[in-house]
Order: sequence, then structure tokens, then C-alpha cells
Amino acid sequence: MSISTELLNTTFADLRGPLVNAYVRSNELFDALQSKARMPMEGGTLIERSFSGGAPARGVGVYVGDELLNMTRRQQIKRFQVEPHRIVAAINIPKRELNQNSGKLAIIRLIEEYPQTVMEAAKADLNAYFLTGVSRGLVFNTSELKGFLTLNGNVSDGIGTGVTNGLLDFLTPAEQTTAGDVVQGVGKSTSISHFNQFADMSTTFSEATLRKVYRQCAHYAGGIGKGPDLVIMDDDTFTQFEAGKLSNVRVSIVEDKTENSNTIELSLGVAKTFSSIDLDRTSSGFSSPSSDAEKGVTYMLNTDYLEFPTLEAPTISEFQERVGDQDVVTAIFSMQGNMISTKLPAHGCVAGGNA
Repeated sequence: MSISTELLNTTFADLRGPLVNAYVRSNELFDALQSKARMPMEGGTLIERSFSGGAPARGVGVYVGDELLNMTRRQQIKRFQVEPHRIVAAINIPKRELNQNSGKLAIIRLIEEYPQTVMEAAKADLNAYFLTGVSRGLVFNTSELKGFLTLNGNVSDGIGTGVTNGLLDFLTPAEQTTAGDVVQGVGKSTSISHFNQFADMSTTFSEATLRKVYRQCAHYAGGIGKGPDLVIMDDDTFTQFEAGKLSNVRVSIVEDKTENSNTIELSLGVAKTFSSIDLDRTSSGFSSPSSDAEKGVTYMLNTDYLEFPTLEAPTISEFQERVGDQDVVTAIFSMQGNMISTKLPAHGCVAGGNA
């Protein structure tokens, strides 16, 4: 007895939710944002957030008489804009497989073999693009993901409103102002506090440098207790970081991530610190303009000021029979949204740390 599409979908209905949940949870960025309800559902053609740049209005001072108050506004209200991007991936199961199998256990095996494999590969591609600006090419090639905002500020060929340049530049705040990259629709500038923190360790790993950037990020977020809560390193830099922590930090694998995770968790301040093999420092995304990013990459993110609003949350459709072109049944994985930061100085990046 073969497996019908109807029977396949009946069993798949109980597994679609867990598959999508595993997809989100195995991506350290999505997992952190979802745990703080930072992946809200929204509508519209643009994702928009406002921010205040510069110093407050100068209507406060010391006066002795009837002087005119100086009400010149120095504070500027600006609006970030990022275009939501949609991706779609087909999950195909050959009808031959359905004809040659029967029973619930066989269906579960097919789901593990086909949908789960596609979801894991899609997660790896998307994670790599967010971290490096270059896909691993397992399901999506790089050109298909260029509508998403990447963390890698070396990227300058994103497609869509607000995503041309990556979020975090491997440049000092002053150099970012000079370069004038437009991020989320606003030009980077120290005068309006639209820049990220940065330091360069070159070839020598320095935890003191990491702590300094962490403190700089925390300063703009309201204090040390409000510093970055998610730190992601390439594996070589993490190995250096780990070596100095083994005497007083317990290494742990996060719940439900043991099988499919590319991460290990330690701590820096109050931040969870991860190694991700999807953050490949040898990626072409780091080859220019900062060569030291090729020697190591550390991202420090404050998820209080980072969101991934969605017009369509990650979802998988039911399987349907294809007519004419392929002898398969097909389900569709899709999502639409984008990353956006509401306070860029609360985030930072560090280059280098390895020879």
C-alpha cells in the first residue's frame, strides 16, 4: 500500500510546527530575538523605526534674568527604513518514495529525509548570509539573499531599501562618518550617534579589547548591566576565547540544539557567547576593505535594539502534487521580513585575533 498525499499531510500536520520551531531555535540570532518577542508580525511595504540622533534641544541652561532661552534643536528625529525580503524554497518528495512505502513510521522517515534536510540547509544558508554576507549555497545562493540586511558592514551590494550596506562596519566611528555608508536609509555619522563600536586585535587575541568594546556598547545602551547579550565569534577566535575561560566557565550545549547546532555557548559579561561555523572568517565577504576581519570576527549584539519584524513568519505549507514538470509532491517553506537595528551604537564588532 502506497502513501497518499492526504495521509502524508495528515502526519506532516503534527510535525510542521516543530520543524519550523527547530529552524528558528537552531539559529542563534533568531532564537535570541524570538525569546524577547523581537520578531513581531507587521504589514506594509517598508519596516520603519524612528530614532533620536544628536544631543537634546538646548532649552536648558543657567539664566540670571530675562534672557531669551536658546531653543535651537540639536536633536534630530530620523527614520530607519528597511524593505522586507521574501524567500521561498521547495521541499520535494519523489512519488516513487510514496509508492514504495507505507505506514506512519515510513512517513516520519521521509519527513526526516526530505523536509528536515531542506530546513537545516536553508538555516545554514540564511545564518551564513546574516553573519558574512555570503550564502553557503545549499538551498539559496547569495544573490537570492541579498534583500536581507547582513551584519557584515563590508557588504555594499545588498538589494532593496535600507540594505545596500551591511550593519556593522569594521571601522572606527570616525572612519564610519568619513565613509558615510548609508545603513537602514540613514548615513552613518558620530554627530547623530549612528555608528557601531569597533576595535581591531590584528593577529593577537585580547580579551581586554573585547571587554572594552563591550563596555562601549553598554554605555550607549544605558550602562554595564544593559550591554550586548549575544556575542557571535568565528570558531578560531572562539577557541582563543575559550582557552582563557576553561578554568572558570562551564561549556554547555543549549537545550534541543545538540544534534543540529553549529554553536557552543560561553559567556562574556552578561552576554551568551557562541562559536558558529557559519561565521567563516575566510569568506569572501571579509576580504575587503578590512583585511583584519579575515583574521577573526566577533559580533556583539544587543537584542533590545535589534529586531526581525516579519510580514510572513517562517512557515511550511502542506504537500501538493506537481502537475507535468516533476513526478514529486511539493511543500513550500517561506518567510518574509528583515533585520533592523533601533540603536546602532549599542552593537559592535571586533576584527582579528588570529594569525
